[in-house]
Amino acid sequence: MKKISIVIPAKDEQERLPRFLRVVIDYCHQSSHFYEIIVVDDGSKDQTAQMTLSFQKEFPSLKVISLERNHGKGYAVKQGFLAAQGEIILFLDADGSTGPQEIERHLHWFDQGYDIVIGSRVLRDGKSHVNARVYRKWMGSVFNFLVSHLLIKDIKDTQCGFKMFRALHIADLFGRLYLEGFGFDLEVLYLAQQMGLRIKEVAVNWSHIDGSKIDLFKDSLGMFGNILQIKNWHKGEHLGK
Repeated sequence: MKKISIVIPAKDEQERLPRFLRVVIDYCHQSSHFYEIIVVDDGSKDQTAQMTLSFQKEFPSLKVISLERNHGKGYAVKQGFLAAQGEIILFLDADGSTGPQEIERHLHWFDQGYDIVIGSRVLRDGKSHVNARVYRKWMGSVFNFLVSHLLIKDIKDTQCGFKMFRALHIADLFGRLYLEGFGFDLEVLYLAQQMGLRIKEVAVNWSHIDGSKIDLFKDSLGMFGNILQIKNWHKGEHLGK
C-alpha cells in the first residue's frame, strides 16, 4: 500500500471543480492505497476554496492551500507538491480532462524503477481514448515538434495535465524552477532529463472540457519563449545524479 498525494491547481473553479472532486474522492475511497488531496487555490475571486472545504467532512485528508494572489499553474503545483506527504505525488487538472483512474493504472511503473510517469495524448496503447479539438491537435503537434528539436528529447507530449513523481525528487526538481505559468512542465522535464531521472511516458484517457483558462494563442506564444529561456537559465548547473 502506497501513500499518494493528488495536487489539483485551481483558479476560479467553483463551477467545474465540485464534479471532479466527487469523482476523485469516490476513487480514493475505493482504493487500497492511502490518498491525500491538496487543492491549491491560485488567487481565485470566486468561492473555489470555500466550496472545496465543504468536502472535508467526507474526506478528511483533503487540504486547501489558498494563495492570496494569482501566480500561475506552475507556482500552484509547486506549492502543493512541497506541502504533500505522499511517497508518490502527482497533479491533475481541475477540469477533469484526465481522471484519477490513470493513477493506479500506471503506478506499477514506479516498481519498475521509473522516477517520473507522465501522461501523453499522443501515444496510443489501444486502451486509451483522446477527445481533443482539431485545432488543439494541430497546435500541439507544432509545439511538440519544436520542443523535441530544441529542448527535450524522446517525449512526445510535455503538456498533458497528468504527471506523477517520486517524492524524493520533488525538492531538487521544483526548488530549481523559474517558471510559474503553464510552461513549467517544460522546465521540470528538462531538469529531470539533465538530472538523469528515468521518465516513462504513457498513453492516458483525455477529454476536452469546456471552460479552459488557457488562452491558446497567447499562452502558446509564451511557452515558445520559455523553450528559449530554459537552457539559458540552467546553463552551467551541475544536474547529474
